[in-house]
Amino acid sequence: MTSSSERRLAGRVAIVTGGASGLGAAVSQSLAAAGARVLIADIDGAAAARVIERVKTAGGSGEAIVTDVTREADVVRLMRAAEEAGGLRVLVLSAAVEIRRNLTEISDEEWQRVIDVDLKGPFLCMKHGIGLMARSGGGSIIALGSTLGAIGQPGYAAYCAAKGALVNLCKQAAIEHARDGVRVNVISPSACEAGLFLRVAEQSGDAERIKRMVADSVPAGRLGNSDDVCEAVLFLAGDVSTYINGTVVALDGGLAARRQSLG
Repeated sequence: MTSSSERRLAGRVAIVTGGASGLGAAVSQSLAAAGARVLIADIDGAAAARVIERVKTAGGSGEAIVTDVTREADVVRLMRAAEEAGGLRVLVLSAAVEIRRNLTEISDEEWQRVIDVDLKGPFLCMKHGIGLMARSGGGSIIALGSTLGAIGQPGYAAYCAAKGALVNLCKQAAIEHARDGVRVNVISPSACEAGLFLRVAEQSGDAERIKRMVADSVPAGRLGNSDDVCEAVLFLAGDVSTYINGTVVALDGGLAARRQSLG
C-alpha cells in the first residue's frame, strides 16, 4: 500500500470509477488512507462493496455505488451521491475495458464497447462532475490513460484509439475549466502487475512468460505496480500539484520515450 500517513486529502470526497478491481481498487484504498471519503463507482456492486469493506477495516470511509459509466442516468445519480456526501474534490476515471483485435478484425459491437467505456464514460463523468467540483471549491480530475494512448500496438485498435482520444478530451476539459478551479490530468501507465494487462497475461495461459517478455522491453527493466500508480494519483489529487493541469504523466519506465526514439 502506498504511503498516506499525512492524510493529505482529509475531509475530501473522491469518486473512483472502476474502483472495484485492479488499479481502481488500489487507488480507492490509497485515497481513503489519505483521508478522503471514497465513492467507488463500478458496474460490479458486490466487488465494489468488498473494497469498501477493506477501506472501512483500515479506518477509512466510503460507499459503493453501482454505476454503468456509459449510462448518463447512472452518472447523474453518482454525482448526486457525491453532492450529498459533501461535494466532489477528486475524480479518478479508472473504468476501462480492453479487447485485443486488429483493425480489420474487430466487430462493430466490440469497437463500440471499448469506445463507450473508455471514452464516453470519462466524457459523461466530466460533463456532470466538473460543475459539482467547481461548486465544491475546485479539485482534481485524474484519468487513467495508457502508454497506448501515445503509441500504437498491433492488436489493440479500439483501445489505442480510445486512449488517444481520452488525452485530448482531458486537455480540452483542462483548458475550458482551469478558471473554475478544476484541474484535469492524465496518468498513462504501461503494463502493470495489476489491472487490464494482468488479465490479458493470465488469459494467455503463460502469464509469467508474458510478464517477463514485456518487462524486458521496458527501459526500467520491470513492470509497473499499483504503488507507482497510487503515488501519482495522490500527488495529482493533492495541493502540491495545483499548477499542474492538462498534462500527461507517462508512468511507463521510459517505454514511450524508447518507442518514440526508434521512430
